[in-house]
Parts: sequence; structure tokens; C-alpha cells
Amino acid sequence: MQDNVIDVINLSLPYAFQKFNISFERNKLTVLTGPNNCGKTTLIRSIIGQIFTDNTIYIFSQELEYYRITELNIIMKHIIPDEYLFTAPTIFQELNNSLNNLEISSSIKRKKIKEILKQFDLIKIENTNPNELTEANKIKVQLAKCLLQSPKILLLDDIFITMNNDERNNIIRSLKDFQKKMDLTIIMTTSNLNDCLLADYIYVIEKNTIALEGTPIEVLQKDNVLNRIGLELPFIIDLSVKLRDYDLINDVDINSDIDGMVNLLWK
Repeated sequence: MQDNVIDVINLSLPYAFQKFNISFERNKLTVLTGPNNCGKTTLIRSIIGQIFTDNTIYIFSQELEYYRITELNIIMKHIIPDEYLFTAPTIFQELNNSLNNLEISSSIKRKKIKEILKQFDLIKIENTNPNELTEANKIKVQLAKCLLQSPKILLLDDIFITMNNDERNNIIRSLKDFQKKMDLTIIMTTSNLNDCLLADYIYVIEKNTIALEGTPIEVLQKDNVLNRIGLELPFIIDLSVKLRDYDLINDVDINSDIDGMVNLLWK
């Protein structure tokens, strides 16, 4: 438990979980994946306290119920699409307002905001009303707001559903950068296995239980289980698995990087 930021122990909720256990390791990008209605969002809502449970959820080894809401809001941020509200007239002002509780100078605030606007490719539209943005850019602004406040834990519930592949890949890479720089633990849910390729660890949930867990390569090569659940393998993993099945490569050569696979095949 000492290396975990969150431990869920014997979580039981009607029509959802029965004595469900899961842990999330410090400073990791962990993905929760599975088909629709498998319990991913319910788990996120339980962790952030939106769903009350008599069961035990530990945040940094302390029971969730012992945290004051203000304490929890400092260490843990979350994004659930369509459950956020922008109140400022521009993106820049929205981000600036999110830093009002921090005792830092205006020049440092401006520098931090400009840096994160650049990171999420929002510089050119910083004077736009955030409520008029596309859904993808609204998510980017919300991510920027959360990250500016330097949380220890960031929970993201299926935030990539409205984004194209380039947008989602760029954001995941940005999140990996923040994870390393900020000692940040990121937990995100998705039904798209392409979002799992840069994860440190994956949990596959089926019928409210953990069907698979491990590193991306360990989990994604279990094509028989994933196909049965109804999840589609990323192209490069699917190619690797097929090459393995035809004895053209070994298990250890299964690759999540297309350039790495090309180099392997040209050897």
C-alpha cells in the first residue's frame, strides 16, 4: 500500500461491484479499459466521492471519508466530460482564475499560463470564450486548469471520445510529460485500446471484475480475451500478434511502436 496513491478494498455497490479490489501506483499512468457499462465511470465516481460507499477507499493510505472536501480538491482533480463549467470570457482568464488561490505573482502566473497554453496548442485562441470551443478544445482547457493547480492525482473519464487520433495522441504524450515533471499519478478510463499504448499499467474490466492487468504489451497480446470482451486491438499490436501466431516473431518481439516493428522485420 505504501507505493500506491489509491487503494480500493472490497468495494460493493448494487448492480456494479461486489468485493472489488484495485490499486493505483504512485507516479504511473494507469488506464482502466473495458466495454461500456463495465463499471469504469462508477469506479471513478466512487474514488472522487460522488458515489457514497460504506466500503474502504484509501487515498495516500488515509480513508477517503477522513478528507475534507477542500483537502481532496487540492490533491486530486478529475475531468468527467459535460460536468465542468467555464465562467470567464476568455480561455486565458479562465486559466488565470484557476490560480487565484495560489500566492504567486502576476508575472509568474502569466508565464505558467503561457507555457501550458503552448503545451496544449491553445495559444492562438487564448482570447476565445471557452464555452464556444469544440468539445476537444474544451477538454484541453479543462486539462490545463487542472494541471496548473499541481494536483498529485488526476482522474480522466473517457475524455478522448470526441477527438481524432492525432489530438488524442498529442494529449497523451503531453500528459506523460506532466506525469514525469510533477510526480503526477494519472488514472484514465477508455474503451479505445489505442489510448493504452503509452500507459504504464492497464486494467481491463469485464462485468465489474478485473479480467486482465499488466503492462501494455502484457495485456494487449491477450487478443483472445480482448476479442471476446469486444475490444479492438490497436493496428500495430494486432499485426504483431498475427506475426507471432505465424511464428514470424516471438512473444518478446511484440511491439507497440510501428518503427520498431519495421526495424525488426527488416533484420
